[in-house]
Order: sequence, then structure tokens, then C-alpha cells
Amino acid sequence: MLNLCSNGVRGSTLLLRPTTLVRPHSASIASDLSQGYLVNNPALSRGGSSTPTTLTKVLVCRSSLEKKKNSRNSATDFLKDIGLDDSQVEKIANSHPTLLRCRVEKTLIPKIRVLQDFGFCGSELISVIASNPILLTNVSRNYLLAKVDFLKSILGSVENARNAVKKGKWLLYVSLANILQPNFELLKSYGISDERLQKFLVKYPKCLCCNPKWVQESLVRVEQVLGIPRESGMFLYGFKVMVSLGKRDLELKFELFKRYGWSESDVLAMAKRMPMCLRMKEARLKTRMDFFVKKLGCEIGFVAAHPSLLMYSMEGRILPRYAVFQVLQERKLIDHGIYTVMYVSESRFLDAYVLPFKDELPELYEAYTAKKLVDSSVQKGKQ
Repeated sequence: MLNLCSNGVRGSTLLLRPTTLVRPHSASIASDLSQGYLVNNPALSRGGSSTPTTLTKVLVCRSSLEKKKNSRNSATDFLKDIGLDDSQVEKIANSHPTLLRCRVEKTLIPKIRVLQDFGFCGSELISVIASNPILLTNVSRNYLLAKVDFLKSILGSVENARNAVKKGKWLLYVSLANILQPNFELLKSYGISDERLQKFLVKYPKCLCCNPKWVQESLVRVEQVLGIPRESGMFLYGFKVMVSLGKRDLELKFELFKRYGWSESDVLAMAKRMPMCLRMKEARLKTRMDFFVKKLGCEIGFVAAHPSLLMYSMEGRILPRYAVFQVLQERKLIDHGIYTVMYVSESRFLDAYVLPFKDELPELYEAYTAKKLVDSSVQKGKQ
């Protein structure tokens, strides 16, 4: 027969109740709650009515609880020792509680060493761990090492691989066999040189992390929809657009340009020259169209043939240079078109359109340089 505790409740029922009420996804929490319940329950602390079996369970639970507390403290202290602050540790504890039960010597340190050998240290190491703590829980040390070696081999150097991970920390977690390798092989199958592919993937590492089926579809659509051949220097950028935009999203982008008077052939002409323009937001397109088409009277075909005009900063490039262009044109000091003035580098612009007229038009030089200084400070304030 089952013994009753002094309060008349069956001892075995009391032991089972806490665990049976906990949801499956909270199993670890359930274990701690049940252990705390056993240790602290007043019914089990009273002598005389508890059986030897019950007392043994209490002692075992107390021992297990103390071990888990010590384990948690060790993991927490370890995370703080490598540089994470209290808020970061708390966030990890909430999102990945199993990490706090990891053994420091056996589990955490070996993985941290892989990251350190990869070149991450100080704030960079903290950033990788804080943004992707699952690396320390759901990824084995050997698998993490294999992922690092793979990235170094396809990207050509440790530095390239590290820079790619900085931009896309998920690279160290997504499946090597099912995602990264198939996607890389797909891109290679299009005859893209290692150098071009490496530069592209370091800049846009997320492209390697998509579903391989979608990657394949996107590569096909670059040629079939945008008309960009794989030999073109714009092919990979067309792929970047296609892999980030669904079919309906792309249709909406075409409709956006058409609302501003573009024909489909205009949009395709632009996309072949600079496909990233298809990712711009309506507000950006509107300001450029208002300026170049409405104010300056440029034809849409001209803008489509020179799509970089849509990508330049209004405050940092277009407006200051146009102010200089307007003054020089009124005085018939230049005969260049607007695109040439906008296209050249900053140093060439100064050498060709500002510095030669510094004595003749000192106010022009002062106004332009002052404007650039203001724009520079504004941009820094936004960063």
C-alpha cells in the first residue's frame, strides 16, 4: 500500500504531480521545478511519515539540482569571462537555456577555440556568439570546424571567409551538405570565375544560404526574365535581385517603374545595365525621377541607359554637383552633359570642375566644399 504523508496526501502522487503538468517543450524547466518541489515541499521535510524510498529520491533530487546550479553558474561565468555583458547573457539564457547547461571544458571551450583560430577575437567574437548562440549548443565542434574549412576553401582565404561570416553569421549554422555545397556548385556550373564568385559571396553571403531549388530558379530567371547572359558582369547582381525578390515582388517592381512612365523595354534596359535598381524603394525612385525627368527634362530612355543616376545620393552627390554644373554652364565654362558631371569620381570632379575656377569663382569653391562638409557630417550622424 502507498504511504500517506502527514497531510493525508499520497507520497507517490506528490512526487509525480509537478512533472505531469509541464508541457513537453519545457522539459528542462520541468525537471528543475520538480526537483525544487521535492526538496522544499514541507510534507516531505517532516520526519516519521516518509519512507526510505521517498527520502532517497529527495536526496538524489537535491544533489542533481545543486549540480545543475553549479553548471549554470559555470556557463554563465564563462560567457562573461569571454566578454559578453549581463544583458547579452540574459538574452542568451532566455532564447537558448540549454546553453547554460553545457559543460564549459567539454563543450564550450572547444567551439570557442575554433572561432578564435578562425580569427575572431574581442568584440568580433562576442558579436558572433551573441547573435548566433546556437553555434555553441546545436553544432558540434567537428561540424563547426568543417564549415570553417569549407568557407575558407571556396572563398579563397581566411580573411574572405571571416568577412563573409561577419556579414552573414548564419553561414556557420546552415547545413553544409544540404545548403552551402549545392548552392556553390550551382553557381560554379554557370561558368563564373573563382575570383568573381569569391568577391560576390563575400559581399552577399546570404545568397549561399537560400534553398537550392530557389537558387536554381533564380539563376534561370536572370537569363529568361531579365535577359542578362551568364557571361555578363551584371549576371551575379541580377541573381542577387532574383534570389531576394519573389515572382510577385518582381512584378510589383516593374509596375512601380511603369507608374512613372517607363515601358517594359525601358525597365529591362535598365536592369541589364544595373539590376540592383530593381530593389530601390518608391520614395527613392520618385525623387530621382522628379529631378532628372521633370526638372532637367531628361528622357526616360536616357535615365534607363544611365541607371547609376538613380543610385546616387541626392544630398551627397546630385544636388551639390548640379549647383556647380549650373553655374559653369550659365557662364559657358563647360560643355559637358549632366551625366558626365555626375558620373566621375569625387577627385576628378574637383580637378575638372571646381579647382580650375577657384580664383575666378571663389564663391563656387567655397559653396561646394561647405556643402560637402555639411553633407559629410549629416551622413556621419546617421550612422
